Amino acid sequence: MFDLAWPWLLLLAPLPIFLRLLLPASPPADTALLIPFFSRLAALAGRDKQPVYRLHLRLLVPALIWLLLVFAASRPQWLEPLRTLNPDGRNSMLAVDLSASMLTRDVAGSNENRFTITRTLLLQLLDRRPDDRFGLILFASQAFLQSPLTFDHDSLRHWLHTIEPGIAGDNTAIGDAIGLGIKRLRDLPASDKNLILLTDGANNSGIMPPRTAARFAAREGIRIHSLGIGEAGNGNQDGPDLALLQDIAWLTGGYYLHVDSTASLADAIRFFDNLPASNEPARTRWQTRELYHWPLAAALSLALLAGLITLAGSTASRRREQRQ
Repeated sequence: MFDLAWPWLLLLAPLPIFLRLLLPASPPADTALLIPFFSRLAALAGRDKQPVYRLHLRLLVPALIWLLLVFAASRPQWLEPLRTLNPDGRNSMLAVDLSASMLTRDVAGSNENRFTITRTLLLQLLDRRPDDRFGLILFASQAFLQSPLTFDHDSLRHWLHTIEPGIAGDNTAIGDAIGLGIKRLRDLPASDKNLILLTDGANNSGIMPPRTAARFAAREGIRIHSLGIGEAGNGNQDGPDLALLQDIAWLTGGYYLHVDSTASLADAIRFFDNLPASNEPARTRWQTRELYHWPLAAALSLALLAGLITLAGSTASRRREQRQ
């Protein structure tokens, strides 16, 4: 679809005409030699009048160049729809635990470690929710932002395939991960503030206590949905602190789920599908291609061609005069 980014600039098209009408004419020369028979001399020299097409070129070429420049300045664009986003699309930050304990293999019915199962769940989530916008927070001894909210699911898949437990330390800073999620979500509409927390341990690192961070999240309207991965622990690094994760979800109005067997993996998919959706209307994402360089190049080429023709005509006239 063709569009102009700044169509109001087209109002400059008649500007040369207004300048011609409003500005005073250039004053005549102070001294001039008046020859009453100048027309005869011009006729004898063959310069009594110019061909009509030359007069047209002298007017049309500058006018065409000006119109092309004005059209280029209005930024013509070609808009291509990428896809229409469903009105139930969500905006969610994913906080993924990368502590060393995520390498433990204790999910009943599976030979994979906790992190591999977590990664599989998130990849399925990206496949099932192509119209959702996700961000990625990684945490262990400390929390850091890997990706802001984005529709680019290919980049998120790349990060999920390349990260490994232990790259951010061996401990678990759940409170700091929640605090970072608050920072990234606080400016979104209330219906869009979802933080999905996936962890297998108890909070034993970081600055902010998890329950305190959850209360701050609740004040900002952020819902934290917590998933405990692996066999339950007893407030240590052996497994998820289920009481803490339940409190975090309850304080923020979110959901809680414990994933400790292959049977609960199906519950995790339904868990994701039941998260609160956005109330925004359906909208279309557009890819914009700028086209201003085409009229700009045409104007420059036309000006260069007119200059070359004028130069060639002047050169030919001087040669004729030298021969005479």
